[in-house]
Amino acid sequence: MSIIAGYAVRSDGLVLHEALSRTGVRLELERTVATDPERPSLFLWVEGDDLDAFDAAAHDDPTVTDITVLSEVDGKRLYSMRVTDATEIVLYPEWVSLGAERLQAYYVDGWWHARARFPDRQAFAAYRDFLSRNDVEFRLKHLYNGERTAADAATLTLEQRETLKLAYERGYFEVPRRVTTSELAAELGLSDQAVSERLRRGYARLVEATVQLE
Repeated sequence: MSIIAGYAVRSDGLVLHEALSRTGVRLELERTVATDPERPSLFLWVEGDDLDAFDAAAHDDPTVTDITVLSEVDGKRLYSMRVTDATEIVLYPEWVSLGAERLQAYYVDGWWHARARFPDRQAFAAYRDFLSRNDVEFRLKHLYNGERTAADAATLTLEQRETLKLAYERGYFEVPRRVTTSELAAELGLSDQAVSERLRRGYARLVEATVQLE
């Protein structure tokens, strides 16, 4: 049975380490293309206060080459670049060989964050062993059955789901918030306390389902 794992990794040997250590940008990996698995091409969005600084740092970084800006939209740039032999640890061929599928990957605050589907727990364990052997620091964020989404695994009650959905739609989770619990309570015909309890219990169920608890 497949599993979905959310995790974060970091290492000086990973691609773009030098460029990223010199800038404060956020990256989102859109896709990876690999005619040569050891030197895949990356397509990634970059956003931050100084994209030109990242551009210069990337061109100085020996782990990537063939750097091209494909698009620039709303202060973000889409780059293509190819991984070079100077990259000590290339993760792509390892998880492909294990039959894994990357669902999401992004870089922020010194860590590469990823969400991937593995064919079974043995494949995931093998990937963790690979990271350990290469001294890649690893943090597991969540792990759940691949046949269910995180929301399904949470087994929220109908009332919790209704309240969380309304809170999301009305902007309760935005910064700054666009709605208060009192306003949600009025719309649901409940007390402020009842809405707060539904939200807290809903949060707890989502954490239990999506976060690896020791």
